Amino acid sequence: MPEDKDNDRPLVDDLDDKIEIEFVDVDEEEPVPHPAPVEVAPAEQAGDEEIRRLKAEVDHLREMYLRKLAEFDNYRKRVDRERQELRRTAAEGLIGELLPVLDNFERAVQHAEESEPAAFREGVAMIARQFSEILQRGGLETIDPTGQRFDPELHEAVQRIEGSEFPTGSVVGVFSKGYLFGGRLIRPAMVAVAVEPVSPLGDGSRSRGVEADEGGGS
Repeated sequence: MPEDKDNDRPLVDDLDDKIEIEFVDVDEEEPVPHPAPVEVAPAEQAGDEEIRRLKAEVDHLREMYLRKLAEFDNYRKRVDRERQELRRTAAEGLIGELLPVLDNFERAVQHAEESEPAAFREGVAMIARQFSEILQRGGLETIDPTGQRFDPELHEAVQRIEGSEFPTGSVVGVFSKGYLFGGRLIRPAMVAVAVEPVSPLGDGSRSRGVEADEGGGS
């Protein structure tokens, strides 16, 4: 065993001789190179400028839109106020003209019992004329189609009258007059219209048509 220990010593000495430790001085390391600054191409600079210009233009257009929107809202409110004021003024004028008619109606009612029937009727007729004149001055037009040909644009047939004494399609009676205001129909005239009499044969044909057929066949 002692011989083995003696044999190990030369090996350790040899290792000490062979191992060399190299110390590196940190201060002597070479500096790490930094990347060179990237140069922006002229095309990229132009693109950035275009983006900024477009953004400024969008902001300007948005501001103009909001301003116009506010102006339109104010205009709409002003028009509504003016329309309401005009309607109120027109109503006041019409009511002012109708007050004398109301006064006359009240007088007629007060003196109805002590008035003669003929005088009372004349007074009521006078009030009706006064009322009609006021409405006509306001732009109301009366449709009285008695004796005229039936016009579906202005008349509404509420009754059909058969008879050869009236021309077919003519207005033979007026239940209520129609009215136009400013050229526009506000109520059609309610009328009775003459039609051809139904044939007594009961086949649904008109007597005039039957007579015409008979005359043509003879």
